[in-house]
Amino acid sequence: MRRAPRWLAVLLVALSTFASAAAFAGPRSGGSFGSRGGFRSGGGYSSPSPGYSGGGYRSPYSGGYGYGGGSHFLFFPSFGGYGLGYGGGFGLFGVLAAVAVIGLVIRAVRAGRSASANRGYYGDGYGDGEVVPMPGRAYLYRLQLALGRSARGIQDRLAEFAAQGDTESEAGLAALLQQTAVELLREKDSVRYLGTDARGPMSLTNAETAMNAMALAERGRFQVERVRAAGGRVSRSAAPAEEGKEALELVVVTLVAATRTPLDKFGSPGAPGSPEDLSALLSELGGVSPDAILGIEVVWTPADPNDSMTETDVMTTYPDLRSL
Repeated sequence: MRRAPRWLAVLLVALSTFASAAAFAGPRSGGSFGSRGGFRSGGGYSSPSPGYSGGGYRSPYSGGYGYGGGSHFLFFPSFGGYGLGYGGGFGLFGVLAAVAVIGLVIRAVRAGRSASANRGYYGDGYGDGEVVPMPGRAYLYRLQLALGRSARGIQDRLAEFAAQGDTESEAGLAALLQQTAVELLREKDSVRYLGTDARGPMSLTNAETAMNAMALAERGRFQVERVRAAGGRVSRSAAPAEEGKEALELVVVTLVAATRTPLDKFGSPGAPGSPEDLSALLSELGGVSPDAILGIEVVWTPADPNDSMTETDVMTTYPDLRSL
């Protein structure tokens, strides 16, 4: 009698585990392609900061009072006869005026640099608003779509991109991102659920870490990765395909892109509210240039033609998606 509760507990745990596994009707297969080559390419924009030379502020004058150790002095006439003898008549008010002017200049330079950092890019200093990459900074974007069964051909096309695309170079990654965006644009009328995420600016290290976490989370949602392309290599799984227990209602496609420049169309999570908004967002993703690409990841599920994905599976597995 004392041992019966223990056996009963073990039996209940085993039955619960078996029931949970048997009840799982989500997609078993998936596919993915991508790379992080841009993080290690050493590309990006860099330029010297104006007004700075190695260790602190340096006056633009050839010597300057107290800066650079030159032999020239700023000259201010003494006021009221109270000269201090600096440079032949550097008066008290002149000293105060010089200190005030230098302080204002330093504050203006710092404010300008701070404003540029908050915008996430540097202007060229002449007011034309040109966007150039911010040195050592990255932006991370994720777009996730659930498409209806009318778009099931997207599975085969993404598998072709994985098998034939160039995942070694940034130009190849930009081309793959563009091809994927174009295919999704063609199927935009089939999109039933979507979600977005935008992060940055952040350091290159943090961006790559966050991107790896996003990609692994998506690839971990299925048991068999039918095709995987990364770093110029393509691998395939020979595991036998299993027929899904439910009908194929939806296909989920996830795009993750890390860039050196911000994308204007991405806002807060779930920002696109209409097919037109989605089209603009996909067009912007597809237009990212090779020199702005740090890495991409494209993941889709299911991959096998007889695998299943129901609306209930989407709502359970992807709670952040919302109806379009």
